[in-house]
Amino acid sequence: MNKRNSKIKIDDIAKIAGVSKGAVSYVLNNKPGVSKEVRERILQIIEMYNYKPNKLAQALAGKRTNFIALVIPDISDMFYARIIKGVEETLAKYGYYLNLYSTHANPEREHQVFDFLDMGIVDGVIVMAYHIKKDFVEKIAEKEIPFVFIDYPYESERIYSVLVDNEEGGFKATEYLISLGHRKIAFIHGSQDAWDSFARFSGYLKALEKYNIPFNENLIKRGDFTKEGGYNAVKELIESGEEFSAIFSANDHMAFGAIKALKEKGLKVPRDISIIGFDNIEASALSSPPLTTIMQPIMQVGKKAAEILIKILSGEPPRQKRYLLKTQLIERKSCRKI
Repeated sequence: MNKRNSKIKIDDIAKIAGVSKGAVSYVLNNKPGVSKEVRERILQIIEMYNYKPNKLAQALAGKRTNFIALVIPDISDMFYARIIKGVEETLAKYGYYLNLYSTHANPEREHQVFDFLDMGIVDGVIVMAYHIKKDFVEKIAEKEIPFVFIDYPYESERIYSVLVDNEEGGFKATEYLISLGHRKIAFIHGSQDAWDSFARFSGYLKALEKYNIPFNENLIKRGDFTKEGGYNAVKELIESGEEFSAIFSANDHMAFGAIKALKEKGLKVPRDISIIGFDNIEASALSSPPLTTIMQPIMQVGKKAAEILIKILSGEPPRQKRYLLKTQLIERKSCRKI
């Protein structure tokens, strides 16, 4: 690195000065909280390397933008569309606008988006990420920008989070099938990294244990939260020759694929196989047959996350850090008593 290098970043300045990125930001924005010695050292480095601050961040420094960022894995899925709607409706009530960022469930993209948002272009962030690891959470917690997590599974005093009780929902779905007389219940997992799928699976296991039903590993298949994934999982299950009378799919999309695979094999739902999904997306009421499912209060999750962030920005952060919302069984026509 030399004096002609115009690519120097705040991280580089902090490293050279032996201080935090926050200290450099304080100096750039002329905020108090940095000693005179440190301030002079940072200013010397800025001058030495001819650092040019981002003009947008500089213009917004110290000012409210009235924009809130929502970071989600996918904008095309109806599940996330309802999250977006819940957030946007709540923000509008308080005079805030929504900036939407899709990460496509890419871990590198998730990190990049937060670095970008830390420049001051939004007042706060609501984040829903697949790849929630400790280093990612620590990185976000150290930033100055207020944030709230949706679907962060671990309790922490450092972050606010809103999530659904997926384990309870998984138990409820399995118990319902058991109440109809089913004992050989298959389970379709979601994505490999999806903690909520494992929470639903945990509820499934607890229901089997409560009703003294032996666990059969051969009845567990993996989809990827897509219709195609559910189709392939059930096709594999049928071809394995393992007997089953019901399927619990970790989301509705996979349930639709499962129904397709069953129909192709001449099996009717619910006459031959009962199936229950999870999420209660709009299409579940329109499928053939209409899908029995576990409803997540999806819009309410978005609304609650927005309300918490607005309270933080108003200087009245809630004492409660973790909000756990309950699920509801929606009975339709895809399950029958045996």
